[in-house]
Amino acid sequence: MSNHARRRGVILSIQGLRKLNQAKAKAEIEQHSKRYTLESISEETGLTPNTLSKVFTCSSGVDKRTLKCCFHAFNLTLTKDDYLYPQSNQDNLAKINPIPTVETFSLLEPASNSHFDMLGDRHNTPQIKKMVQPQNNLQPRRQKVPGGQLPLDSIFYINRPIIESLCYESIQEPGILLNIRALKQMGKTSLIGRIIAYAKSLGYQTVSLSLQLAEAEILQNLERFLQWFCARVSKELEFSNAPSPTIIHERIADFWQNSLGSKSTATDYFNDLILADLNRPLVIAIDELDLLFAYPDIAREFLQLLRTWSEQAQVGIAQSNPWYKLRLVIAHSTEIMMPPSINPSLLNTGLVINLPEFTQVQVQDLAKRYKKDITEQQIQQLITLLSGHPYRLQLAFYYLQQQTITLEELLENSESATALYAEHLQQQWWNLQLYDELLPIFTEIVNNSKPIEIKLSLGYQLQKMGLVHLEGDRASLCCELFRPFFTGVLS
Repeated sequence: MSNHARRRGVILSIQGLRKLNQAKAKAEIEQHSKRYTLESISEETGLTPNTLSKVFTCSSGVDKRTLKCCFHAFNLTLTKDDYLYPQSNQDNLAKINPIPTVETFSLLEPASNSHFDMLGDRHNTPQIKKMVQPQNNLQPRRQKVPGGQLPLDSIFYINRPIIESLCYESIQEPGILLNIRALKQMGKTSLIGRIIAYAKSLGYQTVSLSLQLAEAEILQNLERFLQWFCARVSKELEFSNAPSPTIIHERIADFWQNSLGSKSTATDYFNDLILADLNRPLVIAIDELDLLFAYPDIAREFLQLLRTWSEQAQVGIAQSNPWYKLRLVIAHSTEIMMPPSINPSLLNTGLVINLPEFTQVQVQDLAKRYKKDITEQQIQQLITLLSGHPYRLQLAFYYLQQQTITLEELLENSESATALYAEHLQQQWWNLQLYDELLPIFTEIVNNSKPIEIKLSLGYQLQKMGLVHLEGDRASLCCELFRPFFTGVLS
């Protein structure tokens, strides 16, 4: 039997994913900004949204007929360079030439230095610059309990090669809007940190903002929010003649004296006082975007504004268009649902990056980094218990390394295991209680060890919250860690 026959399906290569996304974006423009969601593509292709999700996230293999069907829907022809056989990370690394897995972006040579090697030999696509291998080993950082952004030099950061390479390429495109979404603690902020570090290595100006910095009274008023946003970007920019906070405040006050409206004023501010003064591209990353969802009107207006800014880069001649310098990265958690008053197409703007769970190969890699000798069978048991959720897995290996719990106790899903995840489980319960309509069907899922039939709209919501796995119209509990906990709180 050939090697290919033993492999379970194929995934899109970087070239294939870019080709499909570009064709999708072109089709949306031709259809007068109609947005192609998984559901609308499903209607055209006959493929389930779950299968389409696997195609666009490259999270697991599908058969080639599925890829051909997706390509055909956008008038494309699938070629052998458009897909990979996902046998292992190393196979794919050799084929796609991603950024090497050295974690220390701080050891990059300056962008103007000739020591960069260029990876790949692609025409009409941005080249990815290769990092210089450090000559000396770094001193290991003191290990702490997992949680939050992983430092750039962390040995515990697990690469998602196709996704990261796609982000590194795309950030070089004028006007790009990278739209990263996943559950909480799936690695969104850590990925943003690496995108920003890579952009800096290219000599780009960068700004990284979290909406956690904005008070509620700012988030619920569009004018105040856009003033805050403009001020934060101005303050973060590292101009040699950076204006003082007082001057920034005065400039914003002057701009907002006109009666053009907040969005027009913010656009003029960016055009005249930020982009016009730049002689290099600017990457702005906005994390925790979901904090705006509590204020639907503000979220809708801001998302529309970002989409407009992204589209303005495509207008006119590059040399005379300041917006050509702008690149945007946004990230939001999927647990908090977008209010129904907001058109879902706004969250499908730009190049959507869905972060998948870790594969068995990636979990094995993580175990090695924690110096844990674990069999393939135990890896599979661990995935059954915790799914491929990065934070839950990091926490498991941390406590195994600290000898707080044994592997046997963990795999038995004992009370000791539940105690380690108490805060995480309480957070899941808090999220679920926000949506009363989900409680009856989720209780039924918890009480059944086999998948049950579910109304798709409810299934999609539970899947976005990270509580179930969905196969067609049948849902099963995401991971066995949840079962004893939710059995208790739902009884």
